[in-house]
Amino acid sequence: MASKFKHHVSRRIMEALKLTGSFSSSIHANLSRHLLVASNKDGVNFELVLPLKPLSQTLNSNVSFNGMKLTDLKYLSSDDKISAIAESHNESLIFTLNRNLFVKEVLNDKINKPYPYSKILDVAPYPFGKTVIVEYSSPNIAKPFHIGHLRSTIIGNFIAKIHEHLSCNVVKINYLGDWGTQLGLLKVGLDMAAHSPEALKQNPIQLLFEAYVKANKAAASDPNVAEQARNIFYRLEQGDTSELEKWTKIREYTVTELEGVYRRLGVVFNEYAWESMYGAKEIQSVVNMLNEKCILDTQEDGKKAVCLNEKQIPLLKSDGSTLYLVRDIAAAIDRFEKHKFEEMIYVVDNAQTDHFVALFGTLKKMQFPWANQLRHIKFGRVHGMSTRSGNVVFLKDILDKTRKMVEIKQQQSPTTKVNLQKSPEITDILGVSAIIINDLKQRRQRDYEFDWDRATQIQGDTGIRLQYTHCRLWNLEKNSGATLPHDCDPSVLTEQEATQLVQQIARFDDVLKRSYEELEACILVNYLFKLCNAINRAFKTLPIKGQDNHIASQRLMLFHASRLILNQGLRILGIQPLQEM
Repeated sequence: MASKFKHHVSRRIMEALKLTGSFSSSIHANLSRHLLVASNKDGVNFELVLPLKPLSQTLNSNVSFNGMKLTDLKYLSSDDKISAIAESHNESLIFTLNRNLFVKEVLNDKINKPYPYSKILDVAPYPFGKTVIVEYSSPNIAKPFHIGHLRSTIIGNFIAKIHEHLSCNVVKINYLGDWGTQLGLLKVGLDMAAHSPEALKQNPIQLLFEAYVKANKAAASDPNVAEQARNIFYRLEQGDTSELEKWTKIREYTVTELEGVYRRLGVVFNEYAWESMYGAKEIQSVVNMLNEKCILDTQEDGKKAVCLNEKQIPLLKSDGSTLYLVRDIAAAIDRFEKHKFEEMIYVVDNAQTDHFVALFGTLKKMQFPWANQLRHIKFGRVHGMSTRSGNVVFLKDILDKTRKMVEIKQQQSPTTKVNLQKSPEITDILGVSAIIINDLKQRRQRDYEFDWDRATQIQGDTGIRLQYTHCRLWNLEKNSGATLPHDCDPSVLTEQEATQLVQQIARFDDVLKRSYEELEACILVNYLFKLCNAINRAFKTLPIKGQDNHIASQRLMLFHASRLILNQGLRILGIQPLQEM
């Protein structure tokens, strides 16, 4: 929203560089992206800050920005948009902006430009339409949908949505684990439990998990059970179809139940993929390619491995059955052939780092040019969210417990406006908002302790507070009696609280850029908390009711722009903004 000022300032810098003979064509396309919106210490004026050292490193340029700034500052004189130019400790060039022009541009752009206004090259460095695959969530059929999958789902959904917001073509894939030796154990356990098809249809995730646990216990005391499981999986991998129809039905039941949980989280996938999609034919194709490149070694015990960084990475067992890594190789090849992606992102916890080093390294050794376009986005673990006895944690339990806690707080709150019996979905959205924000406000790779009471507070840095602020802004617009103008008059928005709020609105593009570049949702979350702080300060000093019509309409414009930013920020984080709560 400060794009006109950024482009203007970058042009002025380029003019100065030309006059000093320091012009480089590599600078021009990048310069405006490095200008950051800030406010000066008195909170009255606006600044664009150009950090010189990071810029020089990014551009890998021989241009001496520091030299230009110190000796040729005379070439950067003030004008109608720039009221002052200064230097800061030889590290930054600071442009103080014409306040009224800046306020007018920021609010007019937000109100009058169609959503999403921020689809500009200043924010998105790649061409519009870049195809990005994001693989996330990816639970195993034989195990509960647990906390690790919750983090993968929340973080992956944010990554997908911020790419979508910046005009990428995003393919969201949920790659479910339904293959491997555990499948043999699962089949043994299902035979032992003798569940009816109807029972499996009603409660597939719970019953599959119980069958898996039962078979594991049996295998621990009876080696024949483990051997039976291995034989079942080997026959299936070789193409035995006798039980595949039954297994396909069980998978369908599982996806149906998972989709109910995903709906509560506001998550929709473009594709569900399965490990079992990559059977004997696909695996043999991978093995043939590995052999053609002469990178598959046979070890003394009969296993097949590839050497990466002087370490042998097993791909095939001695009996010819595959390991998980081979199926991931087949999946990556299949996805590139299908989607021709520019980037594929795997959202999986820190514990799988070695696996992805092996996957990416093997694909590079197979000389796939797109292997450099693969990324593993890691995250830490969550502690303190258990709701059942023991170590088994089902996501549905977590969502239900959070919803119940939020409902109790709604019943106790004098500001609750909705009928809780008639609108239970609002309580559920609030609970999901609490969980998502509590997760995304953390640094992605850090472990953290979940606190139920803290996450569901209305006050403090929580998802419920963000929703409350959005509802309050919506209610203000609906009941203010003022008319939203088409043009900003900055002369009536002179209060410090108005200036601080405009400054936060103007920072949104910079925040999105940083969140996108680092794939750190906490950057956006913490910005939204600061935006809400500025909104709440403005509520106290910028009333609308009882004011002159012109002043009221201009203040309404300011609050309306704030709500649009908050609304967009929540949606990028994977949260449905509420209008009442």
